[in-house]
Amino acid sequence: MKGNIKNLLLGCVGLLAINFLFAQRTCRSLEYQNQMLEQYPSLRDSLKLLESFLSNRIALAQRTQSPKIIRIPVIVHILYHLPGENISDDLVKSQITALNRDYRKQNPDTTKIPLAFKPLAADCAIEFQLATVDPGGAGTTGIVRKYTPITKWTADDKIKSSAQMGDDGWDPKSYLNIWVGTLESLLGYSSMPGYPAGADGVVISNKVFGITKSGPFHQGRTAVHEVGHWLGLHHLWGDADCGDDGVADTPKQQTFTNGCPSGIRTSCNNGPNGDMYMDYMDFTNDDCLVMFTEGQKEKMWGYFQPGGPRYSILSSNGLGVPTKEEAPVTEGSPKWLHVKIYPNPASSELTLDVEFDARWLGKELTVLNAVGQLVFKKTITSSIQTLNIRTLKPGIYFICAEKEGDKIREEFIKF
Repeated sequence: MKGNIKNLLLGCVGLLAINFLFAQRTCRSLEYQNQMLEQYPSLRDSLKLLESFLSNRIALAQRTQSPKIIRIPVIVHILYHLPGENISDDLVKSQITALNRDYRKQNPDTTKIPLAFKPLAADCAIEFQLATVDPGGAGTTGIVRKYTPITKWTADDKIKSSAQMGDDGWDPKSYLNIWVGTLESLLGYSSMPGYPAGADGVVISNKVFGITKSGPFHQGRTAVHEVGHWLGLHHLWGDADCGDDGVADTPKQQTFTNGCPSGIRTSCNNGPNGDMYMDYMDFTNDDCLVMFTEGQKEKMWGYFQPGGPRYSILSSNGLGVPTKEEAPVTEGSPKWLHVKIYPNPASSELTLDVEFDARWLGKELTVLNAVGQLVFKKTITSSIQTLNIRTLKPGIYFICAEKEGDKIREEFIKF
């Protein structure tokens, strides 16, 4: 059994999955890591060199730790298909609040930390703020909203690419990119320091983004966990049976923890204090994740030392004063969502294709003749809707429909 668990968890670097039926976290990031290693064969050696760099820099970070607080500019990319997925500014701001709450040890539920672990709990002195300046020097709210024809995303990084109907990230040397969208059975996943620039950042399900006050993952701690990966932390069990997470003050534990346990749970001969299942890098429910350790803080700070993969963040202008006016924000359906009608001209049957926009389903369309008289009405019930036009007289007609912010007005010819 232990061998099976070890094989399942090997290489897990930051992907959480959610089983909504049982409301528990499980790890399925092996596919993501393998994808990255296959796509970038040199990545394995680069990560080994980075670990060596880190071990030399942690001592330096302990001695200097300048600046006193690390401030990270954040850009949130919201990818939505349905209107309800276009989450509010307030929800985005609540997620920033949650990150600062937990990384600064300002969470009131530190009272849940067991007595034995209280001396280890750290104020990580890392803060997050929505960017005020974009890479071109213009003002920004730190939030990008983009309509997409994609209804669900997986851990293949397409959400990070405009060419794949997602959204390109901003320069990761200066920003923490967070993508929010509807994920396929996933809570979220993250890159680690040293990953290629195009993959750098965090992806979070819109179901668990921000402080939602409902469900087991309601306090924004999925992002706290994933940003921990972005800052270089591994899971407590080292993604192996009693593995090593590279942090001295986190006890070894056999595997991840689900639910919201209490008391002492021992594994891997880690008695008398047991597993640190209340640490943000476990899979426990949000109500029971309450701490980072001093060792984890030291490791995160190590990546910000000169020569480290996060060092450039310290000189980012992302929180500065804009040198240009804020670019105007325009929303609306992209050109690829233009409704298709075929064949045109047609004699007996016409097809209306709204495949890329499910919001048309249930809306009523009307067919008008050339002088604007109503010919017939029909409810759109399928993404590929057929219209019977056999009884229409030859001539020019118009199909019209309306929904939130969009209209259809297409001309067709009956012969």
